[in-house]
Amino acid sequence: MHAEDSFSPRLENWFVQIMSAEFEHTLLSLPENQFALAALDRILNPDPDFTPRLVMLQGPSGAGKSHAIYHTMTQFLERFEDVRYRSLPVYEFASLNLESATSGASLPQLEQLAELDLLVCEELHFIERQTWLQKKLIVLIDDVLAHGGRVIFTSQIPVGEFQQSMPKLISRCHAGITATIELPEQHSRISLLHHFAEERELFLSTQSAELLASRLPVSPRELYGVIMQLEAIYQIEQKELTPDVIHNFLELQHTGQSPTLSEIAKSVAREFGVTVKAIRSDTRERSLLIPRQTAMLLSRDLIQANYADIGKFYGNRSHSTVMHACQALVKKAIDSPELDSRLSHLRRQLQGLPLKPR
Repeated sequence: MHAEDSFSPRLENWFVQIMSAEFEHTLLSLPENQFALAALDRILNPDPDFTPRLVMLQGPSGAGKSHAIYHTMTQFLERFEDVRYRSLPVYEFASLNLESATSGASLPQLEQLAELDLLVCEELHFIERQTWLQKKLIVLIDDVLAHGGRVIFTSQIPVGEFQQSMPKLISRCHAGITATIELPEQHSRISLLHHFAEERELFLSTQSAELLASRLPVSPRELYGVIMQLEAIYQIEQKELTPDVIHNFLELQHTGQSPTLSEIAKSVAREFGVTVKAIRSDTRERSLLIPRQTAMLLSRDLIQANYADIGKFYGNRSHSTVMHACQALVKKAIDSPELDSRLSHLRRQLQGLPLKPR
């Protein structure tokens, strides 16, 4: 769909179905993200004459940049059809360009990007020292905008603060709308905790939420992880989330450090009697399926690692592969008490909680 074409009504889209699995909770409008949401809403306005047609969302990891994009695109793609769009991390863009340079031939995938109506390119900060890739991106921006397309970027660092940044890239980004999503203030953290708890059907008193918010000045993604941990405590210990329980939980968080991807892999490998090298490899050996899926799910639940980082760690697998692996394991655990028990044991072990006899 080009800019001069009219939008048509749309009922559903595969993008909505796939990405809804990553963002299990609905987006909560907060003072910290309201301007970003307004900027995204304007850029996805069906009016082809609307300018500027580029938005840069910047802010720390976990602040909600990707979630804001998903929220706005969901509404957009439910209303309109025949939209040519692509959402890709910048490292995938780099990979395509490296493959093209190595082969000496232009790739169809790169040529198709220039014809998009909407390009979403995330984690721009990863190319802050790669001026050759910035040049490629500048050309792509110009191509997409030239035929009336839209461009959305995310970055943890403002483009102007890159260690090496081409003036043309800074100019292109500054010509659009820049919206910063900061980490939530305490009142917003309280709202998020209540929101997440309600969506998990978990009762969290105002006093407990205020205690958590005052002690955890962290991102929405990390707060959601906290609610997931509290849900596990509630299910395993059968304890209401009273202020005393919350206080004990916070003390454990304070004294212990979150496990790393490597530590999670080691614990899972030991539990299932396999090697770390094996579960991190790109082999599709069936005996490694459950251990690898377990490690991926725990990496997501316990440290809120993003799907792309988990995929890189486990054999350079794709974002969607990791997402489906996590979903598959959750379903398997429901039907397998033994697997569910092993998951609970690993969670407690990695969180430094007392282990129950098995």
